[in-house]
Amino acid sequence: MSMYEITSGTADDGSQIYIYKSEGINLPLNSKISPKREIAKLLKKEISEKNKITFVIGIGNGEIIEALHADYQDIPKVIIIEPFNEVVLNESTLNTIKISKNIEFYYFRDLLPIMITTIIEQFRGLSSQIIIHPKYDQTESQFINDTLKLIEKSLSLYVINNNTVNFFKKNWIIEPILNVVYTYEMDPIDKLLREFRGKGAILVSSGPSLTDNIDLIKKTKDHMYVFCVGSALRALLKYDIHPDFVVSIDASLTNYEAHFKGLNYEGIAIFDTMTHHLILENHQGPALKMLSEMDGITGSLFPEMTRFISVASVAISTLNLIYQLGFEEVYLVGQDLSFIDKKYYAEGITIHEGVRIEEELWVDSNDGGKVLTSETLYAQIDSFNQLTNLIKDHIKMYNLSKKGAKINHVPYINAEKIDYHRFVKDVDFSVNQNIKNNKGKEKAIEVIKNLYQILDLVKVEERKMKKIRENVVNISDIRTLLKSVKKLRKEPLVEGSLLNQLIDDVQRISNHFEYNYNETQTTNDQRKEMRDSIHVLFIKLKKYLELLLNDEEIQKFYSKG
Repeated sequence: MSMYEITSGTADDGSQIYIYKSEGINLPLNSKISPKREIAKLLKKEISEKNKITFVIGIGNGEIIEALHADYQDIPKVIIIEPFNEVVLNESTLNTIKISKNIEFYYFRDLLPIMITTIIEQFRGLSSQIIIHPKYDQTESQFINDTLKLIEKSLSLYVINNNTVNFFKKNWIIEPILNVVYTYEMDPIDKLLREFRGKGAILVSSGPSLTDNIDLIKKTKDHMYVFCVGSALRALLKYDIHPDFVVSIDASLTNYEAHFKGLNYEGIAIFDTMTHHLILENHQGPALKMLSEMDGITGSLFPEMTRFISVASVAISTLNLIYQLGFEEVYLVGQDLSFIDKKYYAEGITIHEGVRIEEELWVDSNDGGKVLTSETLYAQIDSFNQLTNLIKDHIKMYNLSKKGAKINHVPYINAEKIDYHRFVKDVDFSVNQNIKNNKGKEKAIEVIKNLYQILDLVKVEERKMKKIRENVVNISDIRTLLKSVKKLRKEPLVEGSLLNQLIDDVQRISNHFEYNYNETQTTNDQRKEMRDSIHVLFIKLKKYLELLLNDEEIQKFYSKG
């Protein structure tokens, strides 16, 4: 990338503009005659429909923000990304962004793909458009290309997140129900939050570099608390290392069979309430429950419990937990987030069929070079970065994987430089044994009965929808449909659990009503589309409930109850 500088100048109308200078090029980033007229003409040309998510690359002198705020407030969301750190907004423009309901502004350097993904997820069902600020496309192409790649990665993460929800939507309801037998009287992790202030922690993951740091773990475990993700437990036990805490969040049977089956671990386990029930059932030691924000089943039974972020990686979940517990420092072991010598897991760890090298990506590594990773692991890197950006001022974080992928605010540290002797393990706490209880069984049966009642309600309302005329849908029909939706959402499990697993359909309908639907101006085709969307949602919900209630484990549990 060539050297450049950004300087200030003045347009003919007296407004300040920025000038991009590089290798003899002097390029004003706004019109030198009238930036205001230039932006008005651009937006009139580019924005033909206002019901789209709009990305704007480049901000120029800020006139584009003023114009968007004045004339395009009905656009659902405008995301403006500025490639140049040297382009500084004045107080007036900053205030416009602050009071705007639909404009968000980021410098490229501060933006993570997952941040855009989070915004996109709020506007499911809406299309998007990209606008490039005048003159920015005449700067070095890499600035624009990097920004476009960031948007592209955001869309890829959106697809990955949707696929994850679709894959686990059955488990994320069934496992909490089956787990209530154990979790109903299990100690909550809440009792230990902030209790480890000033202490040190080791977070052990299952990457290839784990085996390089076994001696370090053995040396430090009497001074620092060792947290182990479930997939690394088998490897630690092989070296006769018994962690202080094992954390499990995975709802899949594959995870149980690969990482827990046959293990004789009797230490403290911290279970996300959506963890696969066989992992809880086979744990013979003390246990703590950690409520996932996605778990509406357990959440309805314990509304006072702290809800923890739902993430795809147990290592990210554990890092967040270590922060919530109050630790001063944490050292990441086996956190490679990459394929080192084409390996994803350390020696001694069972590799299940879900692990594979996907499309190759090269990312920055801790040794200053590049390292091979995949789309899935890249998504985890991005999630790590989002978390570490939030907690960096509250906990010191270090990574012992020299060849691993770089995580923001988590520098590499040589094991020999860790001053572990200054930490003392002296927090006084107790955790009850993991046992079945009858109260939990009764609560689980009540939940299943409620699901049957909801299924009956869905069937009744879905039959009503079939009676609406096929070719002509009037306003009264739409109101009838909305009454069915309202009746359904009065059920706490529908609102708090079931619709979360069908969020793509629910959000699409909600956004369609908010941004594309006007009762007094809607056409028959639009009403037919809305009728079909709601009807399809009820059909999907009916099939989803039947899938849950016909599950072999649920059937077996319910028949015994």
